[in-house]
Amino acid sequence: MNAEAKAWLLKAEGDYIGASALAANRSRKIAHLTSFAAQQSSEKYLKAYLVEHNISFPKTHDLAKELLPRCLNVDESFSVLEPYLEFLDPYAVQFRYPGDIVTPAEAREALKAATTVRKFVRQKLGLNRQQRML
Repeated sequence: MNAEAKAWLLKAEGDYIGASALAANRSRKIAHLTSFAAQQSSEKYLKAYLVEHNISFPKTHDLAKELLPRCLNVDESFSVLEPYLEFLDPYAVQFRYPGDIVTPAEAREALKAATTVRKFVRQKLGLNRQQRML
């Protein structure tokens, strides 16, 4: 695996660990942070995959419309992630500011979606369960 992909993976795993820790708290006050970290983890896992395959991408938080199509160009099985990525997309920006509220239940669903994305991408990159990035 190339060094840049590893760097993306380290960030992705850090965001995933953060989302998991925040979700364990179950506080309404930090549910938006859990969901944001879950989205960020998924974004960085997809970017790690793209970097490993020498696929360029714009500066974006858009999982379903920008990153997924690029992954699909390499491996069509990424299509199974589409509903999870569409679910996570709004947490990149929409819920970071006053107005919309994320419930603890929604935050747990965001973490579940991120877990699915994480597991899938790690498998595609040949990372088994025992290999820790941090």
